Amino acid sequence: MARKTREEAMETRERLLESAFGIMSEKPFSKVSMNEIAEKIGLSKGAAYWHFKNKNDLLVTLIESVCGAGGEESRPDGSDFESWDDLRLFFREEIKSAIQGDRYKRIHMLMQRKVEWPEEVREKIFSIGKTRAEAQRKMIERGLENMRRNGAIRGDVQAGELAAVMTAIIHGLLISQFFGIFQMDAAKQIDFIFDAFGERLKPGRANKRREGA
Repeated sequence: MARKTREEAMETRERLLESAFGIMSEKPFSKVSMNEIAEKIGLSKGAAYWHFKNKNDLLVTLIESVCGAGGEESRPDGSDFESWDDLRLFFREEIKSAIQGDRYKRIHMLMQRKVEWPEEVREKIFSIGKTRAEAQRKMIERGLENMRRNGAIRGDVQAGELAAVMTAIIHGLLISQFFGIFQMDAAKQIDFIFDAFGERLKPGRANKRREGA
């Protein structure tokens, strides 16, 4: 019985987040109320406040949800990436999943309203993005280290430095998609990025450059 209650509570929480996602992406944050979010899915305002402290708390939780934060335990830690193409495929699927369909459009609309959010909310959301980017950087670094050990890439590659550069580029690509800065095929851009880096990382590449110097 307790399990059923927990499952029902989690389901209600997810329904509230989905309701808030729709409403907050369509109207100014100051015009949104907890009562409206709850009523949209047939719940009372009290039910919304049982799950979330206030509207700010709900928005921060929503951003965590749409950004995939808090679910890092389900992501690879990088040590399973055996080749450059393993890493490429992972990010192709990540980008594709992040920007497909109606959900992507709503994320785009929600992020466009960032200027309307209270400063404390923006600071928390910046922290969420920073934490996510750092987790991504560590994953890429571990993957590069593993590839370096098995000879899939050059042995002199500085995994930490390259991981930081790649994270910045990929993170920037996602942000540009969410904010509509550039209209482009993100999957093709991932291929472009990985092709460019991959050519420079081929085993023996450094020696050939020295010989030609």
